[in-house]
Amino acid sequence: MKHWGLACLLFAACGGDDSNEFPTTSCADVTGTCQELPAGDPAALVTAANSIEANTTLVLGTGTFSMTGALTIRTDGAHIIGQGMDETIIDFGQSTAQSNGVDAQSDDFLLQGVTVVDAPKDAVRVEASVGVVLRDVKTTWTTPGDMTNGGYGLYPVKSENVLVEDCVAEHASDAGLYVGQSQRVIVRNNRVQNNVAGLEIENTQYADVYNNTATNNTAGIVVFDLPGNPIVGRDVRLRDNMIIDNNYQNFAPGGTVAVIPSGTGTFAMASRRVEITGNTYQGNKTVDIALISGLVVEDNQVMWELATADLQGRWDDLGLAAGATPNTITNFRQENVLVANNTHMGSGMDPDTGDPFMFGLLLGAAYSGIGPIDSVLYDAIGEPMFSSTDPLMNTNTNRMCVGGNTGGTFGSMNLPAQSTTNIIPFFRPAAPFAPFDCTALANGPVAEVILP
Repeated sequence: MKHWGLACLLFAACGGDDSNEFPTTSCADVTGTCQELPAGDPAALVTAANSIEANTTLVLGTGTFSMTGALTIRTDGAHIIGQGMDETIIDFGQSTAQSNGVDAQSDDFLLQGVTVVDAPKDAVRVEASVGVVLRDVKTTWTTPGDMTNGGYGLYPVKSENVLVEDCVAEHASDAGLYVGQSQRVIVRNNRVQNNVAGLEIENTQYADVYNNTATNNTAGIVVFDLPGNPIVGRDVRLRDNMIIDNNYQNFAPGGTVAVIPSGTGTFAMASRRVEITGNTYQGNKTVDIALISGLVVEDNQVMWELATADLQGRWDDLGLAAGATPNTITNFRQENVLVANNTHMGSGMDPDTGDPFMFGLLLGAAYSGIGPIDSVLYDAIGEPMFSSTDPLMNTNTNRMCVGGNTGGTFGSMNLPAQSTTNIIPFFRPAAPFAPFDCTALANGPVAEVILP
């Protein structure tokens, strides 16, 4: 990473500055090597990208670049700056290759002020890079709800020191904005809409996700681990987001998100040291917040084993359960989660009964005649004791802390014992929801994310 600090100074602060001003429109605004490219000449853009030298800025003109293949960047310090979202269009609708749109492996990479349309696969994929800024970028597909749309809109993966801000992501068949297998991440002031999953944080360490709006997705904002990835997710904040009316049909062609019920605000799965605070939840028809074990999607614990020699990042202070194989740990447990000070309005009124796991059918049956589904649901997988009525007969071994979320309601489901033909009443304590009434994470709050 050569000029991360320089990028921050030129193009907006990487810390707390939430400015929406993006003034760069020509090479006169750029320090260092720069080339201007007028719209309407995609061949020139491809040539410039293929031959770009380190620490070079490409300034794209107003209009459309109609691409026939991926825009590939493999040079450090590459900065691509358009004239603003919806002003500079990179259109892959005529692409002859089944490829990503913008495909970068570049330390100190910046993409700003462009719209990426109709990429055959992922719209903007940045992989194995240190120092990534995606700002004022829109990703979209022109056919809403189509399972042949690309999987991901904005997709930084296996990267470090990532900032995604003031972007729009829509119509992705998996996730509009996805950060995966990464470390030190800030995601702020974005809008995700009409995707299967709006915003995903997956197998990522130290992420701060705030002031985003997720609306009309199948699921709004989610955080989870999947089995087999060498980074164990931890220390994720979901705070001060608007998660509203996420009731879009699920049009995923497959994968984990294909089983998400429409009407889900947030789920946290197989994750630890997560704070879900200060968010506004409204009109999510199935549930606002679900806290679930990874065994819900993969019940073979062996599949969750990770060799400690292969793990990346910090994990040894988490108390992860050992695997059956020597020198392995597992990361399927949902544990040490704080849910506090969220606002809940009008959700849980009409659960999706068509999801493959029949989660919506279970909820519909469990809450029939007793009102809307509770704001926060916990599957209680791994808890030694469960009672539908007696707080003293319920355990909170996995430390789900919802005592500070008194503006909502809470239900513990005893999911392992449930079926749609034999509903065991949920445990639905009054606020502050003992024994789930803790109000702080074990071992202190989520670590603050500070980008270099």
